[in-house]
Amino acid sequence: LKPISPVIESVDAQRLDQLRRVFAGLLSTHQLVLRQETNSSKSKSEAAQKWNAWLKKQFYAFVDQLCHVIKMGRKSGLRTFMGVIASTPFKDYGNKINVNAKTVAAGTKTATIVERVHDGLVHKLIQALVDSYGDGGDGVVPEPMLEMLQIEFIGRYSDIQYFTLTSMKNVANELTKDKYDYNDDEEMKGIKGENLLRILMKIHLAHEQEDLTPQNVKMDGDTGTGTCSNYLFLPPMMDGELTDDSDDEDDGANDSDSSSSDDEDESDKNPSPKKKRKTEKNFQGGKSKPKLSSWRSIRSHRSILQSTTLSILKIPTIPNRTLKRILQHLPNHILPHASNPLRFADFCTRAYEVGGVTSLLALHSLFLLMTQCGLEYPKFYTSLYNLIESKVFYTTYRTRFFKLLVKCLTANQMLPAYIVAAFCKRLCRCAVNAPPSGALFVLALVSNLLRKHPECSCLLHRSGGKEIEDPFDIDEKDPSKSMAIESCLWELNALEKHYHPAVASMAKGCGMEDEKTLYHDLDGFLVHTYKSLFDQERKRGDNKQRKSKVALTFRQPNGLFGGDDVFEGIFDFPSRKD
Repeated sequence: LKPISPVIESVDAQRLDQLRRVFAGLLSTHQLVLRQETNSSKSKSEAAQKWNAWLKKQFYAFVDQLCHVIKMGRKSGLRTFMGVIASTPFKDYGNKINVNAKTVAAGTKTATIVERVHDGLVHKLIQALVDSYGDGGDGVVPEPMLEMLQIEFIGRYSDIQYFTLTSMKNVANELTKDKYDYNDDEEMKGIKGENLLRILMKIHLAHEQEDLTPQNVKMDGDTGTGTCSNYLFLPPMMDGELTDDSDDEDDGANDSDSSSSDDEDESDKNPSPKKKRKTEKNFQGGKSKPKLSSWRSIRSHRSILQSTTLSILKIPTIPNRTLKRILQHLPNHILPHASNPLRFADFCTRAYEVGGVTSLLALHSLFLLMTQCGLEYPKFYTSLYNLIESKVFYTTYRTRFFKLLVKCLTANQMLPAYIVAAFCKRLCRCAVNAPPSGALFVLALVSNLLRKHPECSCLLHRSGGKEIEDPFDIDEKDPSKSMAIESCLWELNALEKHYHPAVASMAKGCGMEDEKTLYHDLDGFLVHTYKSLFDQERKRGDNKQRKSKVALTFRQPNGLFGGDDVFEGIFDFPSRKD
């Protein structure tokens, strides 16, 4: 168990892997038993018990060495630890009826052994990753370690996902306790919370209960055990899930039931509720169906995902860079699986009120909670209105924000006119200083909104004197108090003089379309950039007739310099005879 000094990574990896094989052999021959049944421990001699106690001590010392290697960021240690978990199942002793369970004698009764993932070892693995030393001592677990964990372990086995989430929840709860002492400051606790969130984003749960059904099951008739492709340890199986043999047995049972008298058949056509429940209970050998294990139930997976995520988000000092990543991950990978998505409403609303890029990223999750889960958030459109600024046209997440902006403004048919007018006015004001791609998107969106809400047409047809004072207050945070409905879209006249011809032509026709004109496809305007617009204009010029040449001068010059220049006659061209 002692590491070689000086430690060479490749040699130390071989040493740890050899120790893993030694302990795996001891576990398979039952010389090393990590958890014994109460009755079976009395039957062993005192020497055997001492031998087993010494082996257990050495085994956990070996596990501590692996944890230290994982903290150092060595992938070999992580792979060895995953092998230890695969060769060290946790054995539940009970009397459940399971097709793939082992049956052993325990006193005068027969006990059933169900093998599952050892949650204690998984907890040690997660704790080692969270307490990583990081590159340069920053405490952030290296990304290659998490990628290996996802590809070789978490992404392959559903039971590993469940017990990993359970361990992560326990670690997060320890971090948020007042009595938790790691000799760390609040910043280091935030780094550990960042590591937990990065592990969480590597877990992708199943969508339906059918996805948690064991796949490619192979049973060993001699030992009574089996394997499958989506579980590290084959879970307790329901009747009829393994092979065709179990189906044949069920068919035989049904045939025997069908040989009953005609009177019983007639009475079973319309059974009473009590008799129906009794019939269902006595269907399989006179006993009720065994309950699904927690790590095989889709409801348990969704519940532990929600509680784990909420526990991690309670850590107050998580870096902003990680909060931005989890806000992007939340609407597509957590909210659809959460048992109660409204539990995330507080987190999303707080992030939405922060402002800046964080609010842009929180917009998607908050919009889903409002439209699909019935969340009431009166300040939503006020906060969305304040997010529209000139700088948003230059941010990295502008495409995501514009897509959500279109959904928020076009999906709701009951928006009042003053809200629509305020958004149109603010968008057009920002379009004056926006790049051509942003100006085109704004003009298309405003055109659709004006046609969808005819009551806002006063913004285009307001009449007045030669000089009209604009009552719109661009600095007002509340759109209802911005006086936009009393203003006009004079910004369209300014955009008609835009240097880009596409923006100028579109500004002239904005809001002037008839009823037969189709709405603009806004997705097409979101892909525009400086490069795409330049290529579009270049192709348009190439498609013109090349025969018509533009006249550059009215007479053919004789030299490089003109007659009034002091260098006349230096670079004269020879006269070309026709």
